[in-house]
Amino acid sequence: MDSLIQQARALTDEDRFELARARKAVDETFHAGAVRAANEMVIPRADLYAQAWIRIGAAFLPERLEELAQLGSAADREDLAEWQQVARLVRIGIDDALLALLTADSIPPPSRRQLYEPWKAMLAAANQRHSSEAAS
Repeated sequence: MDSLIQQARALTDEDRFELARARKAVDETFHAGAVRAANEMVIPRADLYAQAWIRIGAAFLPERLEELAQLGSAADREDLAEWQQVARLVRIGIDDALLALLTADSIPPPSRRQLYEPWKAMLAAANQRHSSEAAS
């Protein structure tokens, strides 16, 4: 869990965008069952869950969204709406991954994979991006 928290706190806007993209692609029909299973099993670990979110803090908020907020009414409305959606999806993606880790011993593997998949996709995209940057 510490690794997830550290990774969440180190997210770049590119990472956030990738996580949002991956989370947006999730089929909510199956995902709802995975979330329901995890929510039932996380109850005894509620303190760990709350402490994790305290440590994660506002890591889901894109730097670009903060820049746009500072522009106030001068901010491009479409850009603002897009980055607000990224923030929402990233928060959900982090929460899904956290639930998957906290309940890994209690929920079925398909549910655990369903919850963790967007986070895993974001990590893979980040690794690929870093490899490409290192090669150039």
